Amino acid sequence: MLITGASQGLGRALAEASARRGRNLALVALPASGLPEAAAALAASYPIRVEHLEADLTADRGVLRVQAWLARCRIPVDTLINNAGISHHGPFREAPPDRLRDLVDLNIGALVLLTRRLLPELERHPGARILNVASLAAFHAMPHKAVYAPSKTFVLNFTLALREELRGTGVRVCALCPGGVRTNPEVRALIEGLGYLARLSSQEPAAVAEYALRRLERGCAVIVPGAFNRATRFLGSLVPRPLALAFIRRRLRGPVLTRSGGV
Repeated sequence: MLITGASQGLGRALAEASARRGRNLALVALPASGLPEAAAALAASYPIRVEHLEADLTADRGVLRVQAWLARCRIPVDTLINNAGISHHGPFREAPPDRLRDLVDLNIGALVLLTRRLLPELERHPGARILNVASLAAFHAMPHKAVYAPSKTFVLNFTLALREELRGTGVRVCALCPGGVRTNPEVRALIEGLGYLARLSSQEPAAVAEYALRRLERGCAVIVPGAFNRATRFLGSLVPRPLALAFIRRRLRGPVLTRSGGV
């Protein structure tokens, strides 16, 4: 099983939950993000093989480095979890252009290229799975998340299209669409600042990971953790878009731009 963005937050929780299931792990995350320590802790706690690679998937040849590493270490991949991503919150005009470019490169570009590069390997394994981490934001246009939300809409629609293309091949493709994930103090502060509804929508990484893996094992197309979030997804589709946009614009304010996995 290969998990990107695996050193912290949701990625680390997905790795932990997979380790409890006895799955061997290949973990990828940014340099200096704590990946070696996370990998060592998992290897010490569970009787599994844990390999890790520090790589920046927004950089040129980052995906190729991952592919070469897997081949060099002879690591089979029967499950790919594309969790690495960047989340931003704040006015578009105040976001640094280079960070927005990184967001698009990671949330969309790296996910697509890594999936394409590893698809032949996945197809060699009966019952292979791909889990792409999108967001509840994928279902909405969101002022103050003007680039992040559309990037996750892309992930959702890409997942569903690829799932249909691969029907009958044995590879199931699933999208995970969580609400806020309480991954670090910065994200927790943002959730608290956004008020009651944001707190109600948010969950701990471990809870999201457990629900996601259970649904992934069943091959569900779209995975939305939390009853409140599933209701929000349905009810949000009934609200006229101008009203929804105005409500979201009032609720979201303040610039934040962080690396994450599915916040």
